[in-house]
Amino acid sequence: MENRMRSVKILEELLGYFLHHGIEKLDISFFSDEKMLEVTVKGNTLTPPEDLSHLTKLLNEPRKPEYDEYYWSLLGATGKRQEFQLLGALVDEGDASFTDGLLSIHIRRAY
Repeated sequence: MENRMRSVKILEELLGYFLHHGIEKLDISFFSDEKMLEVTVKGNTLTPPEDLSHLTKLLNEPRKPEYDEYYWSLLGATGKRQEFQLLGALVDEGDASFTDGLLSIHIRRAY
């Protein structure tokens, strides 16, 4: 799968997380080229999602390049938008934070 489509799948999963938590007005910073993907999504909410620390942990699990093709095929397959276990295995690092009503998620992946 080409990197452009991988970048789109990652962004879709991040957007799905925000929408799942009722955050519908988002600011998105997206950069993708042949070497790297960097995405930051931010949105305002009154309370932090209960699974925020779990999300951060999953986004920083060691990347599993040997499973890339298999995991890419599974990402988004269920339509439930709760596949961060897979997403964490496909990105190099991620951070999720909640400060003063602003939820922010940043991920990075080298291609």
